[in-house]
Amino acid sequence: MRRIKTHLFLLVALLVAQGAMAQTRTKSVVETDEGTVVTIVKTIPNFSPKHDIRIGVGSLSLPTLFALAEGHDDYYPDFRRDMANADTYLTPRRFVGNYSLSYTYQDRKWLHYGGQVVFGASTRSRRNAHTNGEVENMNYYVLSVMPTVRFSWFYRDAVQMYSSVSLGIVTDFDEAFVWGDATLFGCSFGRKVFGFAELGLGMSGWVRAGIGVRFNDRRAK
Repeated sequence: MRRIKTHLFLLVALLVAQGAMAQTRTKSVVETDEGTVVTIVKTIPNFSPKHDIRIGVGSLSLPTLFALAEGHDDYYPDFRRDMANADTYLTPRRFVGNYSLSYTYQDRKWLHYGGQVVFGASTRSRRNAHTNGEVENMNYYVLSVMPTVRFSWFYRDAVQMYSSVSLGIVTDFDEAFVWGDATLFGCSFGRKVFGFAELGLGMSGWVRAGIGVRFNDRRAK
């Protein structure tokens, strides 16, 4: 229990320190008949709109499991095919990962909007039992393209906490369907070049992490 309280205290202290660093202090000194009056005013720097580009990788999720399901390997009974495959075996199916590329425009401290592309894959093959040579490639792929809206509910120059929602088209290259993606909790840490970690639901995976870069919009100056 003491360790938990210590970790919570350190987290709060870090957030307070980040808030203090994001502010500037101006001191004014006024001489009066009654003495000297010192006033300290805290001001927050003006926000500048930013471009945000991210590359990430995520774990397996329900939609990718559905799109890359073992059901794709099922066939109707076929005696000739079964005889041809008698001397073969199937390798275990391996999930390669959900890889994402996203771009958003941070119009306000709390609002990003843009889109993301997510690619997932699984690999499997049928091999000859005697030569171990590949007889059939049984890889499957899934691709999604989704508009995205991200909400930053805690904003500092070096730390942001946020949630997001996306909705778009998903295809396994045989058929297409509509699916969504959501970040329940996300945190980015860094200024121009930053890392991020997320917990969510949907195409990007249950757990995601990656790196990104953000830079000011010159047209907004």
